[in-house]
Amino acid sequence: MSGGWDRFLTWKDLGRLYFADVDGDGKADMLVHTKDGNIAVRTNRGTHFDGGKHWSGGWDRFIDGSDLGRLEFADVDGDGKADMLVHTKDGNIAVRTNRGTYWDSGKHWSGGWDLFLTWKDLGRLYFADVDGDGKADMLVHTKDGNIAVRTNRDTHWDSGKHWSGGWDRFIDGTGLGVLWFGDATGDGKADMFVHTKDGRVAVRTNRNTYFDSGKVMITL
Repeated sequence: MSGGWDRFLTWKDLGRLYFADVDGDGKADMLVHTKDGNIAVRTNRGTHFDGGKHWSGGWDRFIDGSDLGRLEFADVDGDGKADMLVHTKDGNIAVRTNRGTYWDSGKHWSGGWDLFLTWKDLGRLYFADVDGDGKADMLVHTKDGNIAVRTNRDTHWDSGKHWSGGWDRFIDGTGLGVLWFGDATGDGKADMFVHTKDGRVAVRTNRNTYFDSGKVMITL
């Protein structure tokens, strides 16, 4: 689909990449967040990503969470288009709604997440649609290995329910591996991807209140 992104891997060089459906056509686009703070959207053209258009600027201190904060992209309002989530150093999370060619100025959705920014403290956060309503929920992966799902309630995420445990060595890849969340089965509900240090990727299917024991999908 694309090449030339060798300096966008560690987030310490030219910038970082994200992948999310920004234009609402059901296909993930490439978002290029450069070190100068600009964010461009490169639209998915089926076999490649195009040359891109500028969507937002001023995010040079939001590359990896070690400075002012970090960014995430997911469809929070259920319109099929990825919104921008701004997780600031003070622990607040604001949702900037996708307006077709830019993200708006945003609204506060949640607070108290200052120790979940760099993944070196209390844990990390993910955003994916777990319950299948089309709106991104918040998954809280704590340092003790537990994963809770905080359901999207349209203006906030609720207090959450426990879904899985035993993932204390899967926070940032320095232990046994890393976790990701996305819909692997096509039922509209995010499953858990377990990427282990030995190169295997397993999918643990969403069973509505937990993720199952999983199947290995690929070995790298």
